[in-house]
Amino acid sequence: MAFSEVHEDAEALYEEAPVAYASTQVDGTIIRVNRTLEAWTGLDRSSLIGTTRLQELLAPGARIYYETHYAPLLQMQGSVREIAVELVRADGRRLPVLMSSTLVTDPERGPVAVRTTFFDASERRRYERELVRARLDAEARARSALALGHVHDGVLLVADDGRIELINTAAERIFGVDAAAGTPAEQAIEGWAEIAALPVARTAEDSAPQVVPVRRAGDEQWLSVAAVDAGDGVVYTVRDVTGERRLEQLRSDLIATVSHELRTPLTGVHGAAVTLLGRDESLAPEARRGLLEMLVDQTQRLVRIVDEILVATRLDAGSVEVEIEVFDGRELLSFLKGMPDAHRVVVSADQPVRIRADRDRLRQVVTNLVDNALKYSDGPVEVTVECRELSARIVVADEGPGIPLAERERIFEKFFRLDPEQHSGVSGTGLGLYIARELVEHMDGRIGLLGAEGGATFYVDLPAA
Repeated sequence: MAFSEVHEDAEALYEEAPVAYASTQVDGTIIRVNRTLEAWTGLDRSSLIGTTRLQELLAPGARIYYETHYAPLLQMQGSVREIAVELVRADGRRLPVLMSSTLVTDPERGPVAVRTTFFDASERRRYERELVRARLDAEARARSALALGHVHDGVLLVADDGRIELINTAAERIFGVDAAAGTPAEQAIEGWAEIAALPVARTAEDSAPQVVPVRRAGDEQWLSVAAVDAGDGVVYTVRDVTGERRLEQLRSDLIATVSHELRTPLTGVHGAAVTLLGRDESLAPEARRGLLEMLVDQTQRLVRIVDEILVATRLDAGSVEVEIEVFDGRELLSFLKGMPDAHRVVVSADQPVRIRADRDRLRQVVTNLVDNALKYSDGPVEVTVECRELSARIVVADEGPGIPLAERERIFEKFFRLDPEQHSGVSGTGLGLYIARELVEHMDGRIGLLGAEGGATFYVDLPAA
């Protein structure tokens, strides 16, 4: 048999194997997949290779486990075998698999790649669940009366060894899990450590619900939880109060923002109007013009504040639409010449960069980033647009005080400000970065911070044409 025929057979075996294969860089960035993985996930390789990290294909709980346990163990041992996780398909459905990985190491450069296989564990999982449910039906029958007495809220019974013995439909909905009975609560439920740390009452009469924040899938969820000792386990009753908490916080933030941000321009407008009304005839032309310019500036500031609040409201309501087109990123950035303090904005875009996005929405994103950089920095603001392998990247960098690492995850939250008391003298609604993030995600892009020392460096990645 000729070598080329052997090679073709090996390639066919790789592509059509009954197991899924993926090769990645050490950080998880996918560099090769077989057709089996494409079929299982419903994603083609063009959307995976170079743009997606392997852990992004995993369910939220498995993704955290990958970052905190799997990847470090792989670095130490060189291989990890048959870890049960779930792949998330393009349509949102989950596929239980057994994941194994081998670290590829170069003698001189060290680790250079990771080879991972996935085995379909659907039937195995189904069989295990049937066994678990049969056992739980026999063992938990006596305890079910206690748990089911709280059917209006989420209820789960966690044994002393940390495994979930019973969980009702409301709790599954609240925690975003399915058929979690029999699995360790810490593994099945994100943020379980915060709930498990709550005090446990001896009796239901002694229990008092406590509101606790839990991070789940990158979002903050507020839960009202009461824990009662059940002998050889703990019964938890859970109610999701995130909506109530968020509404209360937004109401408070909105009132604080509107009252603070509108007061300054309204005071200026009122003062200028009163002066013009009372002393118009005695004012010198220069003074009159100065007051009129103040009226215009403060009115424009009021309009910007109101526009930001309206855009944020429309984003929350899901009523913002985008019109995708292809254009040169250099042309888009030409509008920066007309911005206030434009002399401090340095644009670097030597080569054509074809971007697929909504031109007006992207202009708004860049405006928010540049305006933010100008506020927090007295030096130049560099704006760069460049081509990457499968995307176009816009970078906005300033020489300001930068953003503390502890605050980087929150800067895109609505109304969040690094200096809420405005001791630095920088005003704003705290909506600019939130709006930028939402608009970028509406255009199938990504926005974030680069780890530069000194100043703040934001990037926006959008599909390249």
